[in-house]
Amino acid sequence: MEMQQNAERLGAYLERRQAELMDMIERLVNMDSFSMDGGDVDSVGRVVADWLRQAGFDVEVRDKPALAEDEAWMRGLGNLVVARTHAREAGPGIVFLAHMDTVFPHGTAARRPFRVEGDRACGPGVADMKAGVAAVMFAARALNDLGLMPVPMTLMFSPDEELGSPLTTRHYRELLPGAQAVLCAEPGFPVGGVTTERNGSGHMHLRVEGVAAHAGRCYEQGASAIVELANKIVALDRLVDLERDVKVNTGLITGGTSANAVAPHAEARLHLTFRTLEDAEQLVQDIRAIAGQTFVPRTRTTLSGGIRLHPLRPGADTMALFDMASRAGDAIGYALRTNTARGASEAGFTSSALGIPSLCSMGPEGADLHSPDEYLVPSTVLPRCKILALTAIQAARAFAPSTAAVQPWV
Repeated sequence: MEMQQNAERLGAYLERRQAELMDMIERLVNMDSFSMDGGDVDSVGRVVADWLRQAGFDVEVRDKPALAEDEAWMRGLGNLVVARTHAREAGPGIVFLAHMDTVFPHGTAARRPFRVEGDRACGPGVADMKAGVAAVMFAARALNDLGLMPVPMTLMFSPDEELGSPLTTRHYRELLPGAQAVLCAEPGFPVGGVTTERNGSGHMHLRVEGVAAHAGRCYEQGASAIVELANKIVALDRLVDLERDVKVNTGLITGGTSANAVAPHAEARLHLTFRTLEDAEQLVQDIRAIAGQTFVPRTRTTLSGGIRLHPLRPGADTMALFDMASRAGDAIGYALRTNTARGASEAGFTSSALGIPSLCSMGPEGADLHSPDEYLVPSTVLPRCKILALTAIQAARAFAPSTAAVQPWV
């Protein structure tokens, strides 16, 4: 009875704001927020922060943590936006996660702005995850305005999830211990899919220093960083094991100064995918071994990075959260199903590294992510907002503040 009453109250509240919710999604989609363009990501963060402040939340934009020398590239990333209903001393309570960054470079939004065609909305990052950002904002505000949450709420909007959250996870380690549950608004899978199991991911950076020389008159005096890197990439590719879902992808390479010069430097950025922590540790060990080999004499290689996002496993707490979400769906006539995702998300980190009950893909549904064909199903936006809110109410009562130890492994 109480579930149904809450569903009706939330439904009435959100339905009155449906146009505003869709306008917010359109506004966010039409703002570029490529992960490496921190200024653009922070512009999205200001829109989110201003709206939540006006809604009565306490909002903090977190400064970057201290960075090591080989992490200097992160200084250009955006900042984490945190919104709370209570003072930080009250604890995080129920946590909502969403990320503001996308994989689409600056200028994409102007070329492919938000548009709706039938029950598909398109635009860069429309599902992954501008709609999820808006869903968290409106679901949390509905709970707060209606006085339906008996515990604090904490909203986290990360700037770097598509890079494996190298900055954000450090903030999570500081801010989230003691949280009761995490609901991550990554895009829902079509036909009611909610993710209870995900792979983990890592990011690594290979840099090779060689010796420059004229490519014609004194080639032998040089030592090509590009040739060294190419040999390493071929060796790395042999680590791929599709049967075990272990993958190493060399996604970006740069190097050299001229076609007529032996390359004095080259670098590559790697993305790792794995199903278990054991596979992750072995994969990193194997990559380090390859980085330590020398194929071209007089070259020198440095390797940085590592595991970023842990796998999400379908443990008892995750499945208990799914049961709550399923009951919420039943209350509004929206059936949910469990889903296994091959990609990673921050829910894996909060679950495995921080020991917080976590559930993923709670946002509005979409597909063809990270491509020009990415789309959102607009008819799922309101139901998913309602389910987010109704699941949060149940989790607030079911889970006491966590005392799980934070895992040191990263």
